[in-house]
Amino acid sequence: MHSNHLIELAKARYSCRNYDARPVEQEKLDLILEAGRVAPSAVNFQPWHYYVIQKAEQLEKFYAAYHREWFKTAPCVIVICANHKQAWKRKEDGKDHADVDAAITTDHMTLQATELGLATCWICNFYVDKCRELLK
Repeated sequence: MHSNHLIELAKARYSCRNYDARPVEQEKLDLILEAGRVAPSAVNFQPWHYYVIQKAEQLEKFYAAYHREWFKTAPCVIVICANHKQAWKRKEDGKDHADVDAAITTDHMTLQATELGLATCWICNFYVDKCRELLK
């Protein structure tokens, strides 16, 4: 028997730009993070780190790293950082898989969030230096 559950889930996922202000329940957040944790990565090195930002004062600071009004409506932000030193590199040409692995874990989390009735949006166009400064 074939199921199209994953296809339907992928179709349901979209880039949200208007969020409900209610906090994300810890149980749901734990499931989202677990979905990311079990994501495949090159040689299972898992070269990523997650930062969960939920407190209003912390979220306010992160708005400086991405100047979009709609971003201010998100009650929770998960920052996913790829660690290039930890990532597997292909011997033949030195290709670093950190960004690929980070994308896979991100996708797992967005699909899990969708399954839980939560909306997400990938953000790649942020101020890297500002974000790095905030995460210190």
